[in-house]
Amino acid sequence: MYYLLGFIVLAINGLIYYFAFYSPQQQKDWETLPTLPEYLSQHPECQTEDNENARCFSCGSDKVIFQPLTCLEDPRYKHFCVSCGKRLFRSKAIMS
Repeated sequence: MYYLLGFIVLAINGLIYYFAFYSPQQQKDWETLPTLPEYLSQHPECQTEDNENARCFSCGSDKVIFQPLTCLEDPRYKHFCVSCGKRLFRSKAIMS
């Protein structure tokens, strides 16, 4: 009886992780974004002095921020323009 209850709890936790933290749809969406080097090769005019950031190709703003893909512990980030809201590129945390 206790083994069955333990298995059910484990299965529920696995499903929560898979759909809430891993999120296959968000992973696919994240993978469609270019990395920073790919973004800068497509838009060389967006290069900034900061080698870990870039300007927005759409409006030219340098107000680009990043956001974790699913939760604060997620090492995957998407970068977007604060001024116009365009999603620009993806990155991954150095320390994860």
